[in-house]
Amino acid sequence: MAGVSAVDRRRWVVEALAVGPDDRLLEIGCGGGTATALAAERLRGGHVLAIDRAASAVRRARERNAAHIRAGTVEVRQADITAVELPERSFDTVFAVNVSLFWLATPPRLLDRIGRLLVPGGTLRVFAERPTHAAVEAVAGQAAAALRTRAFTLVTATVTGTRAAVTATNA
Repeated sequence: MAGVSAVDRRRWVVEALAVGPDDRLLEIGCGGGTATALAAERLRGGHVLAIDRAASAVRRARERNAAHIRAGTVEVRQADITAVELPERSFDTVFAVNVSLFWLATPPRLLDRIGRLLVPGGTLRVFAERPTHAAVEAVAGQAAAALRTRAFTLVTATVTGTRAAVTATNA
């Protein structure tokens, strides 16, 4: 991970998401908005809602995505996923990058809520980067186990080097 730019580190996320031009995405914990910007570049009629609890992250994400915000393809909000009001069945994909909430004591109601936010057949994608293969493998296993306890089907975990992607399909 050392020596790799934030854009390069998020490019693999967006490539794994396989964003379609009309997709509706929710990014939980958007940080500085790098993945949001890369996803928005692939949209034509779709939309990304990016949320983060930290005001400083939201400010950076808004600055990085200013053109996408003006174009109407991105919205960035300061919000906590456990409390923000969002319409049910309004996202094709919900994703998070390095958000430990998904592998450390994941609140069951949160996963149920995400399931309600997704369209039927929509996907939750949880991405993680860790310094070692063993560490990221453990994180992927914990995230996959949490997702399997809820109304998600086809939960898969893919670990490559020090990166992991866990995918769960909404029932």
